Amino acid sequence: GILTAIVTAFCGPIGFLGLIVPHVARLMLNSSNHVILIPATILCGAFISLLCTLLSVLPSSIGVIPINAITPIIGVPIILYVILNRKRINYFN
Repeated sequence: GILTAIVTAFCGPIGFLGLIVPHVARLMLNSSNHVILIPATILCGAFISLLCTLLSVLPSSIGVIPINAITPIIGVPIILYVILNRKRINYFN
């Protein structure tokens, strides 16, 4: 958790996506096979980035919300889930 906070502080919230996307892909596939996991991570990262961009532009009548405000809203619950449930998550099968 502390390392995630340090990386986010130095690299910004968009770099935060690079920390959460592999966990999301691994939780979705429930596999540690890298042949499957790497393409899934790429697609999942593109989807989450597109979702954050869409959510930042959606309220266009009042202006554009910075994407830096959207990425933590999506990423923090995922990181908290991974940290709190690390004993129950089976990464290596």
